[in-house]
Amino acid sequence: MKQDCVFCKIVNKELPCYKVYEDDFVLAFLDNKPTALGHTLIIPKEHYENIFDIDSEILKRISEVSKIIANKMRESLGDVLGVSIFQSNGKVAEQVVMHYHMHVIPRRIKDDFRVNNCLKSLELEDNQFKIILDKIRI
Repeated sequence: MKQDCVFCKIVNKELPCYKVYEDDFVLAFLDNKPTALGHTLIIPKEHYENIFDIDSEILKRISEVSKIIANKMRESLGDVLGVSIFQSNGKVAEQVVMHYHMHVIPRRIKDDFRVNNCLKSLELEDNQFKIILDKIRI
Protein backbone atom coordinates (compact mmCIF):
# COMPACT_ATOMS: atom_id res chain seq x y z
CA MET A 1 0.00 0.00 0.00
CA LYS A 2 1.12 3.51 -0.77
CA GLN A 3 0.69 6.04 2.05
CA ASP A 4 -0.41 9.02 -0.06
CA CYS A 5 -2.67 7.08 -2.48
CA VAL A 6 -6.38 7.88 -2.18
CA PHE A 7 -7.37 4.44 -3.53
CA CYS A 8 -5.07 2.67 -1.05
CA LYS A 9 -6.80 4.68 1.68
CA ILE A 10 -10.17 3.46 0.41
CA VAL A 11 -8.93 -0.15 0.41
CA ASN A 12 -7.65 0.33 3.99
CA LYS A 13 -11.01 1.84 4.99
CA GLU A 14 -9.34 5.13 5.89
CA LEU A 15 -11.69 6.82 3.42
CA PRO A 16 -15.31 5.86 2.72
CA CYS A 17 -16.70 4.59 -0.57
CA TYR A 18 -19.94 3.30 -2.01
CA LYS A 19 -18.85 -0.31 -2.48
CA VAL A 20 -20.28 -2.17 -5.48
CA TYR A 21 -18.14 -5.32 -5.26
CA GLU A 22 -15.24 -6.72 -3.27
CA ASP A 23 -13.21 -9.92 -3.22
CA ASP A 24 -9.71 -10.83 -2.01
CA PHE A 25 -8.02 -9.06 -4.94
CA VAL A 26 -10.20 -6.19 -6.19
CA LEU A 27 -12.58 -3.53 -4.97
CA ALA A 28 -15.23 -1.80 -7.06
CA PHE A 29 -16.99 1.37 -5.95
CA LEU A 30 -19.00 4.25 -7.36
CA ASP A 31 -16.86 7.07 -8.76
CA ASN A 32 -17.23 10.18 -6.58
CA LYS A 33 -17.13 12.34 -9.75
CA PRO A 34 -19.29 10.25 -12.08
CA THR A 35 -19.87 10.95 -15.75
CA ALA A 36 -23.09 8.90 -15.53
CA LEU A 37 -25.30 7.45 -12.81
CA GLY A 38 -23.66 4.17 -11.81
CA HIS A 39 -20.13 5.08 -13.01
CA THR A 40 -17.98 2.52 -11.21
CA LEU A 41 -14.24 2.18 -10.63
CA ILE A 42 -12.55 -1.19 -10.24
CA ILE A 43 -9.16 -1.21 -8.52
CA PRO A 44 -6.69 -3.83 -7.34
CA LYS A 45 -6.41 -3.96 -3.56
CA GLU A 46 -2.64 -4.02 -3.87
CA HIS A 47 -1.06 -0.83 -5.18
CA TYR A 48 -0.07 -0.95 -8.84
CA GLU A 49 0.41 2.38 -10.57
CA ASN A 50 -0.59 1.37 -14.09
CA ILE A 51 -0.79 -1.31 -16.80
CA PHE A 52 3.00 -1.48 -16.97
CA ASP A 53 3.42 -2.85 -13.46
CA ILE A 54 0.14 -4.58 -12.59
CA ASP A 55 0.22 -8.34 -12.00
CA SER A 56 -1.30 -10.19 -14.97
CA GLU A 57 -3.58 -12.35 -12.82
CA ILE A 58 -4.94 -9.29 -11.03
CA LEU A 59 -5.50 -7.62 -14.40
CA LYS A 60 -7.50 -10.67 -15.54
CA ARG A 61 -9.58 -10.50 -12.37
CA ILE A 62 -10.34 -6.81 -12.92
CA SER A 63 -11.49 -7.63 -16.45
CA GLU A 64 -13.73 -10.43 -15.17
CA VAL A 65 -15.25 -8.14 -12.55
CA SER A 66 -15.85 -5.45 -15.18
CA LYS A 67 -18.01 -7.94 -17.10
CA ILE A 68 -19.94 -8.91 -13.96
CA ILE A 69 -20.61 -5.26 -13.13
CA ALA A 70 -21.52 -4.37 -16.73
CA ASN A 71 -24.07 -7.18 -16.83
CA LYS A 72 -25.51 -6.12 -13.47
CA MET A 73 -25.85 -2.53 -14.70
CA ARG A 74 -27.67 -3.61 -17.85
CA GLU A 75 -29.97 -5.98 -15.93
CA SER A 76 -30.83 -3.75 -12.99
CA LEU A 77 -30.65 -0.10 -14.05
CA GLY A 78 -33.40 -0.38 -16.64
CA ASP A 79 -32.37 2.31 -19.09
CA VAL A 80 -28.78 1.10 -19.58
CA LEU A 81 -28.26 -0.20 -23.11
CA GLY A 82 -24.45 -0.46 -23.09
CA VAL A 83 -21.30 0.36 -21.16
CA SER A 84 -18.03 2.13 -21.83
CA ILE A 85 -15.05 0.46 -20.18
CA PHE A 86 -11.67 2.16 -20.19
CA GLN A 87 -8.61 3.13 -18.21
CA SER A 88 -5.60 5.41 -18.70
CA ASN A 89 -1.90 4.86 -17.95
CA GLY A 90 0.39 7.72 -17.03
CA LYS A 91 -0.10 11.46 -16.72
CA VAL A 92 0.30 11.99 -20.46
CA ALA A 93 -2.69 9.65 -20.93
CA GLU A 94 -4.64 11.73 -18.37
CA GLN A 95 -4.41 9.23 -15.53
CA VAL A 96 -5.34 11.31 -12.48
CA VAL A 97 -5.02 8.83 -9.60
CA MET A 98 -1.75 6.93 -9.90
CA HIS A 99 -3.29 3.61 -8.81
CA TYR A 100 -4.47 1.31 -11.60
CA HIS A 101 -8.22 1.65 -12.05
CA MET A 102 -10.78 0.71 -14.65
CA HIS A 103 -13.89 2.78 -15.37
CA VAL A 104 -17.19 1.04 -16.08
CA ILE A 105 -19.67 3.64 -17.26
CA PRO A 106 -23.30 2.71 -17.93
CA ARG A 107 -24.55 4.19 -21.19
CA ARG A 108 -28.02 5.47 -21.88
CA ILE A 109 -29.70 6.94 -24.93
CA LYS A 110 -28.96 10.68 -25.13
CA ASP A 111 -26.29 10.69 -22.41
CA ASP A 112 -23.62 13.37 -22.64
CA PHE A 113 -20.51 11.17 -22.52
CA ARG A 114 -18.83 10.88 -25.94
CA VAL A 115 -15.76 8.67 -26.28
CA ASN A 116 -15.47 9.26 -30.03
CA ASN A 117 -15.24 13.03 -29.55
CA CYS A 118 -11.81 12.60 -27.99
CA LEU A 119 -10.49 10.17 -30.60
CA LYS A 120 -8.86 11.86 -33.58
CA SER A 121 -7.97 9.90 -36.69
CA LEU A 122 -4.54 10.23 -38.22
CA GLU A 123 -4.12 10.10 -41.98
CA LEU A 124 -1.32 7.57 -42.53
CA GLU A 125 0.39 6.21 -45.60
CA ASP A 126 0.82 2.47 -46.06
CA ASN A 127 4.55 2.67 -45.28
CA GLN A 128 3.79 4.43 -41.97
CA PHE A 129 1.52 1.56 -40.93
CA LYS A 130 4.29 -0.91 -41.85
CA ILE A 131 6.93 0.96 -39.82
CA ILE A 132 4.74 0.99 -36.72
CA LEU A 133 3.70 -2.62 -37.26
CA ASP A 134 7.34 -3.72 -37.46
CA LYS A 135 8.04 -1.97 -34.15
CA ILE A 136 5.11 -3.25 -32.08
CA ARG A 137 4.23 -6.63 -33.62
CA ILE A 138 4.57 -9.42 -31.08
